[in-house]
Amino acid sequence: MWHAWLRRSDTRVVAILCLVVGVMSLDQVGINFLMPFIKPDLHLKNTQVGLLVSAYWVAFAISSYGSSFLAEAVGKRKAFLTATLVLFSLCSVVPSFVTSFGALLAARLAMGLLEGPMMPLAQSIIALESPIERRGTYMGIVGNLGGPILGLFVAPLLLVKLASLYGWRSGFLAIPAPGLLCALLVARFVPEPALQNSAVSGAQATAAPGGRLIEVLRFRNVYLCGLLCCCYLAFINLGFAFLPLFYINVKQFSPQEMSFLMGLLGIAAALSGVLLPAISDRIGRKPVMVLAGALGSAFPLVALYFVGPMAALALLLCVTWALSGTPSIFTATIPSETVPVRSISTAMGLIIGAGTIGGGFAGPAIAGWSADHWGLRAALVLQAGFAAAAVFISMALRETAPRKIKSPAARLASV
Repeated sequence: MWHAWLRRSDTRVVAILCLVVGVMSLDQVGINFLMPFIKPDLHLKNTQVGLLVSAYWVAFAISSYGSSFLAEAVGKRKAFLTATLVLFSLCSVVPSFVTSFGALLAARLAMGLLEGPMMPLAQSIIALESPIERRGTYMGIVGNLGGPILGLFVAPLLLVKLASLYGWRSGFLAIPAPGLLCALLVARFVPEPALQNSAVSGAQATAAPGGRLIEVLRFRNVYLCGLLCCCYLAFINLGFAFLPLFYINVKQFSPQEMSFLMGLLGIAAALSGVLLPAISDRIGRKPVMVLAGALGSAFPLVALYFVGPMAALALLLCVTWALSGTPSIFTATIPSETVPVRSISTAMGLIIGAGTIGGGFAGPAIAGWSADHWGLRAALVLQAGFAAAAVFISMALRETAPRKIKSPAARLASV
């Protein structure tokens, strides 16, 4: 059964690119689990730990747009992704040899630059190669399955175990082998997308004089997806940053109870990340985004006010965590169905880059300031606000699902 599944060219590409995003997440998230070992060894202050995170995301944001634009301009997505994976694998071992904060900061900046293009390039290949009726499903698998499994489930188990046995530096040595394997698989099995054969976007207007950036900025959905990315990343980052502190310091949960709840959120993100994009193939992208945002608005309220059995709390948290399963819809599927096919990677990189700056960098900083002034509850109330904002932004989206938008001319209405 599995052999037959992997022999299909489209599903084989999905499996490989899902692994690519997962390996990226292994490094992206893994350093957070190694930080309790790194911080005392390098004598880091909390401010320096925060700078490491912020610097990485700024580099990631810049690279998401810049490198995606470059790969699209030269028309070599596969080659660019393969080369990026090789460099990523070689550079991932650099933190094993650093002895100062400055060196570690430089290493994280380099990794942000190298990891920035991976998601836009992987998703643009899927957009151009996948069958139209399974596009949302495939993008959901690539964007939302490998990352939670490898980044939120495998990473803490593997990297913390290695750090406990052999020191934190050994954790980074686990990344090059799967990274190089991904590069080999992409080079061997992933095709270079042929734009002229793709039915991904009917918006085939004459190229804008200002180039691809001006071209993608003509579409309202691009702005709205950028705002959705800001809301999503702020929602996710506030949940992972402040919910553990709230449960231990305010609710007086044990560390084991807290880790159990947070681990379940990783599983919930993976499941909803496959289920919601598949549903959006049938009922449309817009209603799924509105529903997920509405459920997400209730997530912090459950955390703040629910009193009852741990099992019921876990179930409610997993259901209201639904917004975590939507990133492939607004960073990949909607843009790929909105902009001209030649500018898909540029649009994806721009949306991810803008969202990373607004939600990954500014959102947590504002929430941290709020928590310092009004307590941890303020950060969770702010999280509910970001989810509610996602609802209103989603209501303004132009529908792009092929089953809802039959004619190519209709897609141009999203300009």
